[in-house]
Amino acid sequence: MTTRRNFLKSALVAAAGATGVNRLVAAGREAPAQVDRRPLGRIKTDVSIVGLGLGSAYTQPWQDRPEDSHALLNLALDHGVNYWDTARGYGPSERMIGPVVEKRREEIFLVTKSGSRDYDGFLRDVEASLNDLRTDRIDLLHIWNLPANADLEAIENGALKAVQKLKDEKVIGHFGISGHSGAGVLMEAIRRFDPDAVLTVFPCTREDEGRYEDELLPLAREREMGVIAMKMVRHARNADLEGSDLIRYALGLPGIHCGVVGLDIEAHLRENLKMATGFKPLSEMESASICRRAQEALVHVPRPWERPGYRDGMPA
Repeated sequence: MTTRRNFLKSALVAAAGATGVNRLVAAGREAPAQVDRRPLGRIKTDVSIVGLGLGSAYTQPWQDRPEDSHALLNLALDHGVNYWDTARGYGPSERMIGPVVEKRREEIFLVTKSGSRDYDGFLRDVEASLNDLRTDRIDLLHIWNLPANADLEAIENGALKAVQKLKDEKVIGHFGISGHSGAGVLMEAIRRFDPDAVLTVFPCTREDEGRYEDELLPLAREREMGVIAMKMVRHARNADLEGSDLIRYALGLPGIHCGVVGLDIEAHLRENLKMATGFKPLSEMESASICRRAQEALVHVPRPWERPGYRDGMPA
């Protein structure tokens, strides 16, 4: 006799196919708890509140261990971590994740970046990314790493025109900007380019005298942009603080939809999965305490991303 429970399980598997959570159910294994998700601003897609950062934290330890690295990626995806952040400039990252992307593309919100500023160079980067990622589309493509002195006019006449062509051809779904060299240039680019999303720094030390939180974030909310936080943990490695609390700080800021964390070892991934499942933001008192303690501990510690020649995805 077919029980209601067995009927529902069979229907679920049949509807979704043998991928993701349902693949595990079909194999008779208990479905893992899923991390929380939020709609990514006006993009609307629900993305995991914690995303996979696939720069050097991922490429350095896993480059020569493809099977193990793929197992780690699949573990994250099985728990619902669908926001995957890579870049053309992250060395072998796109090639490393390509085999998993190819098999489970429909479960992934795929994000990459190009640092090219000219039209032709930007298109070449995207073509190479598609090849390495083994896909025919990118969900979110960032114009990567705007420095404080970025030539926004050159970008507007080059990379931004390439972005529009790619959107028209359905190669990319949405575009964004990224950077960590001050809130000012990002706000100017937001007003000038009207991107769908912004990826930038939101450590608890309130960078640029708080302008990221106090000025950039309200501007992004006003425009219903997707906002993705980075550099949440790395900045405070020298402080006596829990990494998960530093992520909770950023994810508790109004208007932050996702926080990207470097995928390095399974223990850290599992800690973040636990924190992001049934997420609880810090209280105002806890947030204030973390800000104070981090600022005191790091007052003389240089910011890794302010080193000459530093780019996203490089080791701290």
